[in-house]
Formats: sequence, C-alpha cells, structure tokens
Amino acid sequence: MLTKQQIDAIKPKEKLFKVSDGDMLYIFTSPTGKKSWKVLYTFEGKKGTVTLGEYPILSIKEARFKRDEIKQMLFNGITPSQKLKEEEKNKQKGITLEELMLKYMNEEAPKRKGAKQEIACIKSFIREFQSMVKKPLVDICQLDMIDFRNERLKVVKPSTVKRDLGFWGSIFKFARQELRLISGSPLTDISKPSESEHRDRRISQDEIDLILKAFRYYPTFQPINKKQQTAWALLFALETAMRASEITGMKWENIAEKYVLLPDTKNGLSRKVPLSNQAKELLGLMRGLHPENVLTLTNANTLSQYFWQVTTEQLKIEDLTFHDSRHEAITRLAQVLPIQDLAKVTGHKELKTLMKYYNPTAIELADRINGK
Repeated sequence: MLTKQQIDAIKPKEKLFKVSDGDMLYIFTSPTGKKSWKVLYTFEGKKGTVTLGEYPILSIKEARFKRDEIKQMLFNGITPSQKLKEEEKNKQKGITLEELMLKYMNEEAPKRKGAKQEIACIKSFIREFQSMVKKPLVDICQLDMIDFRNERLKVVKPSTVKRDLGFWGSIFKFARQELRLISGSPLTDISKPSESEHRDRRISQDEIDLILKAFRYYPTFQPINKKQQTAWALLFALETAMRASEITGMKWENIAEKYVLLPDTKNGLSRKVPLSNQAKELLGLMRGLHPENVLTLTNANTLSQYFWQVTTEQLKIEDLTFHDSRHEAITRLAQVLPIQDLAKVTGHKELKTLMKYYNPTAIELADRINGK
C-alpha cells in the first residue's frame, strides 16, 4: 500500500498514468499533476471503473474505505452503476408533483408543438394549486384530480377544464412511461365536464354596485385586505378584459404609463394591455401596498373563490363567475375598438374565439343602429 510520502512524490508525465495502492485501488496522475483515486474492477467478465475523488481532498484512508464498500457491493452481486441507478430511482420515487411538473417542463414540453402554452400552464398551476403540487407524486390520487376539476370549473369554462385534464394526462404518462415512477394514472375514471353552450352572461351595473358594497370596497380608499382587492380586480377586469390570473400576477416592473405588460399569458405569449384612464386611477390606488406585486392577493383561484362566496352564497346572484367580467369588458371595448385591435387587447389568436366573448344585447345593437 502507498504512503502519503510516496503519493506526494509522484511526478506528472506526458500522459495519464496510474500507480496501484493494491486491491483494485489506484491513484491516477494527469499531465497537469492532478491526482485522483479510482477503483478498477472486473465483474462477470466485464471491466468497470469508479472515480472516487481527487487527492488530497479525498484522503488515503477515505479512498480505501470507499474501495471496501465497492468490494462489498460486488461480493453481493451489485455493481456500482447498478447501485447509482437504484439510488436515483429511489430519489425519483420521493419527488413531489411540482418536481415532476418541472422535470416535464424542462425535458418533455420543449419537444411538443404547444411547448409555450404547456410551460405557461405548468407555471400557472404551480402558482395556483400550491397545496396539491407540494404533495409527493405517489400520494396524488383521484380525489386530488376531482378537486382540481371542480375548482377550475368555478373559474373557467368546461372546454378549458377538459384541456387541463388532457394536459395532466400527458404529465402522468411521462411519469409512468418515461420515468417509471407510477404504475397507473390518478385520472383513471375521472369524468370530464361536458361542454356547455356558448356562454353569454353579462354583468349589470346594479350587480356591480351590489358586489362592491358586499366587499366593502370604497373607490377612494386603498384596498388593503384580499376581499377588497377582489372587488378592485373586478373593476380592473372590466376596464382591461384581463383574466383573473393575469391580474393577480401583475408586477410593478411591468406597469408602463399607458399599458400593462403580461410576460406570461395563457397562450404562452407576452401581451401588452392598454390602460384606460379609469384603469390608471385604479392602479394608483395600489401604489405603496407591496414593493413588487400590484396585489397582495396573488392567487387567481383564491380570488375566484372570494368572488363566488360573495356573489353566489351571500348575494344569491345566479350563474355569475369572475370570468364573466371578461365577457362584459370585451363587449364594452367592442363599442370603441375595431375587431383586429380588440384581439390585440385580449390576446385571442382566432376571431372565432374572440366572438364568443362579444355578447351585445338586442337593445344595445338597436341603439347602435339608430346612432344612440
């Protein structure tokens, strides 16, 4: 066996060379003088190499101890590479749903046609469903997916929820087929919502007044608590046609004089939303509340739940969701903007989809015909 003095005395040569310490352990010296410990072994007729570490960071005693561990592994019929694979597999089995989503985002999503949209979706779900995504993957069950489906149905239309469930299917397929982390899918036997007819729900001014009063929102006071900020978000949505997630995700660094920059939207693209004078005044109310975020209410799901509790449970207003503010805003904006400009504001790529949000009443159309 080598002594410290012997190892220190080894001088570099033109090519990498090794000196044996005995019993499979070697010290390798590079032309630059760098010395590393390696174990060279033969298992079932196949040669293998394990790099233990650099000398003197890894001492002689530590290198020999690691060599002995490898000898024991080989005696038990396990190669070092098999051991590493097993450790990695066990590590992956303990990953959370969020870690799986990020792994999918980095490794699988870039290969897919809708990569930008999937990445935006992952970021949104991680932000809005913290309690679920922090759970270990192996603990995710059908009840979690049912809760997800039901919560999303409060915020978005059934067709969107169907796409969401299809997206989850891709993630769980990745975990099952590529990573071998699960044997089945939590989506098994989960019924998808049936798509409803085209929604044309508008919000009346009387309803808006009732909602603001119920939230104890005062136009000249800064909305400090999250319920008041829900009312503020409703007014801001009516001015901008922005989604709940876009409003709760606003940051001051993205607020310009005449527009709001949305760097990460539903379709995966950035968008600049022009600000009306009323929208600017609303933003002015929020100044100084938080140094980074416009709202302290940063979860769209929570916003939608507050809205539902007040409108449905407290005020007994029928069939109204926060997302209906987008219908109302788009219908109002259509009175002053050409359709192509309106699409720029809302972020719709297809006019067919945009038209689903344009819901003028017969009286409004009659007034326009008559120049009122």
